[in-house]
Amino acid sequence: MATANAATNYLERRLLHFIFKNNSLSFSSPGDSIYVGLATAVSAAETGSVTEANFTNYARQQVAASGWTTIGADSTDTQTAINANNIEFPASGGTNNTITHVFIADASSSGNILFVGALDASKAIASGDIFRINAGNLTIELK
Repeated sequence: MATANAATNYLERRLLHFIFKNNSLSFSSPGDSIYVGLATAVSAAETGSVTEANFTNYARQQVAASGWTTIGADSTDTQTAINANNIEFPASGGTNNTITHVFIADASSSGNILFVGALDASKAIASGDIFRINAGNLTIELK
């Protein structure tokens, strides 16, 4: 479905300040406030500059910490988080969009985009369509 391995500049900077500067930027763990969103275009993944979907009834979907499975040990190069359950967006109420990317954010609207990843194939959303990310199909990798 999608693999997001492009951490945004915002996230990279806060992780480094968390580790090396005693959390001087007051970075707190999003924990249960992780939201999955859909984008129709990405201007710059590293800055989190996306054109968010706007089909009727669209809303970012909250995924609690318990909704992710993490894979990797301290001895492995790739650390991975995968959605443990389906992530389903409301049926489109009329406005059409073509979804090209999935992103991870720390708020239900606005907020900060943490990761951005392209879909394997774009998906046109028409009236009545439901966009679903099946369990295990959204992968976030750090290498």
